[in-house]
Amino acid sequence: MPTLSSPLSRSAIAATFALAAAFGAEPWPLERLFSRPYVWGTSPSALQWSRTGQRLGFLWNAEGHRFLDLYVWDARGKNRTRVTDLESLTDEFWKTGEQKDDRRKDYVMPEAGLSSFTLSADGKQAAFAYKGDLFVADTSSAKPLFRLTRTKISESRPAFSPDSSKLASIRGGQIVVQDLGSGQLWQVTDIEAPRELQGYAWSRDGKRICYWTEQAAARRIPLPNYSGRLVTASPFDRSVAGDMPPETGIFVISSQGGAPVEIGLGPIGGKAFFSTPEWSPDSKRIAIQSDAVNSSRQTILVAEASTGKSTVVVDEKDPAWVFSSEFGWSPDSQWLWFTSERDGFAHLYKVAAGGGDAVQLTRGPFEVRGERFTHAPQWVGEWIYFSSTENGPSERHFYRVRPNGSGKEQLSKGPGLHDGLLPEDGRYIGWMRATLEQPFDLWVDETRVTTSPKPEFAGLPWPRTEFVTYRSRQDGKTVHAKILLPPGYSLGAKGQQWPCVFFIHGAGYATSVLKQWGSYHDLRFVYNTYLANKGYVVFDLDYRGSSGYGRDWRTGVYLDMGGPDLEDVLGGVDYVRSLGNIDMKRLGIWGVSYGGFMTNMAMFRSPDTFRAGSSWAAVNDWENYNAWYTGQRLGSPTANPEAYRRSSPILFSNNLKNHLLIVHGMVDNNVLFQDAVQLTEKLIREGKDFPCNIYYPQ
Repeated sequence: MPTLSSPLSRSAIAATFALAAAFGAEPWPLERLFSRPYVWGTSPSALQWSRTGQRLGFLWNAEGHRFLDLYVWDARGKNRTRVTDLESLTDEFWKTGEQKDDRRKDYVMPEAGLSSFTLSADGKQAAFAYKGDLFVADTSSAKPLFRLTRTKISESRPAFSPDSSKLASIRGGQIVVQDLGSGQLWQVTDIEAPRELQGYAWSRDGKRICYWTEQAAARRIPLPNYSGRLVTASPFDRSVAGDMPPETGIFVISSQGGAPVEIGLGPIGGKAFFSTPEWSPDSKRIAIQSDAVNSSRQTILVAEASTGKSTVVVDEKDPAWVFSSEFGWSPDSQWLWFTSERDGFAHLYKVAAGGGDAVQLTRGPFEVRGERFTHAPQWVGEWIYFSSTENGPSERHFYRVRPNGSGKEQLSKGPGLHDGLLPEDGRYIGWMRATLEQPFDLWVDETRVTTSPKPEFAGLPWPRTEFVTYRSRQDGKTVHAKILLPPGYSLGAKGQQWPCVFFIHGAGYATSVLKQWGSYHDLRFVYNTYLANKGYVVFDLDYRGSSGYGRDWRTGVYLDMGGPDLEDVLGGVDYVRSLGNIDMKRLGIWGVSYGGFMTNMAMFRSPDTFRAGSSWAAVNDWENYNAWYTGQRLGSPTANPEAYRRSSPILFSNNLKNHLLIVHGMVDNNVLFQDAVQLTEKLIREGKDFPCNIYYPQ
């Protein structure tokens, strides 16, 4: 389940002190740690090499604030240039309703800055959209930005043509292209309602554009906002469990405009979930991945760009739901690489672009995949580069293998998380590296490009970490966990009895047991370090459904969320009891999003285990959540009503005995505020006593 990305509000941070207060501990002031600039800084993101491989662009804030600007590293000259300073730009056009409202402006989150950009082929120019306008920047000098548009209508998703002479973008729901030499601007598409443009991609020769549309969303849900003098409720597109996805269409059109060619979408059809189409390097074909509504079947199609005729080259099925594979082209356009769990673990395969038997390139009890902190595999020259868990699920290392499966070698060194990104010519490697002691930062080859932590970071008392395994209470399967150790605590040492707090990571399919400072989420990690430094043993586990452990672990929650995964948590309770120095009458549990859901399930379905819990942004009734996520794990409420009943905490709330703090943001557009409202109303009717903290930001 996608998780909240907003920083924790001060009121919400204060609310979590109730967890410590339930044990009689005095909270440690967090004003410095939870105030910008964060002492751990802001790690670089959105890495992108230029086609020629000399320049690497990335988004960063060198001071540790939230606002992201564009930086470029010149690999040949080994120098870093700050390309933008957008926070200083102002324009009346850009003021939002919140910023104009005397009341609501006090609740506005700090601006996030850039979210994406595009580099010219040689990397000497960058283009981006900022607040609905287009800008072009010189990446190697201090020349002022060139503002290409200043319009009330929004422009977005700029992309240079492969020869960098033109810039495409989306304006008014259509693709437009501007010649950067002559200034000529033309509209490429003519998409009519109820179709809506979702995205596009240039062919490598610049002659054509592939674009994809969806039928307008059938369901729009109001999102109430209470921060102004008058309550507003802006509607937004949102599915709920059981909804069908909108009908997708994929087309190819000349970059000059004209009649589009529709791409055949194969046996699954247009009512499915699609990945971004990928052009072949020779510009003749397009590869497309589609997932069925319940994700029990996934195909990769290869379509002829000139005719739209498609062929299924990969057809995956799973009795639960199919792992969302990644794919890409070989440099010669003759092969596709893809990842699959067909042998029980995510591994690299290749298949001829015209179809045929797939060839497995990696094998073993480990995972090959892109994650939120690693890039997807890349086929560069005579090698395929990838990150994997071969050295253990708590680490990521970077490897390469020849396209025939031979010559696999590890390129990264040292413990921790290592991710690499190469340009097309393979001359350099851009590295993102993190360890238990350091957050992610950027290197190119062995030259350090960024240092994100502030000087005071190294002097703070970050707790020691132990990595352990134990057995699930349900079936004895191995569960991986890490423990943050309070000062003076040793595993199994006799004598003092210590309180313990379980942290449950969000998203479900994610991982937190990592040899990386900040782990799953830096702000939540910092709060856990607060607990450890106040004398709490903090237990952080990768319950069933977490990533990095193979197909069976990933699908272990199918039709029963909060069942087997809760048994994994309770197995952790058995483990800490076995240590002999944990006070079993002072156990706590907390988490956000899926972690909040699991907290509520633990407090309701094992009501005597945890003395206190704090659930943030919890899904309490899965029928309220989006169709894509619930369709994978629970199917539809009509087909599997019992799966929804057994997986929804709200149906077990009458069992609550101990202290539960419920925290939720009122304008959360992921886990809707209704989940908190419905649960609290039911607890009130059941005569339960509980604190609740609601706050404005998401």
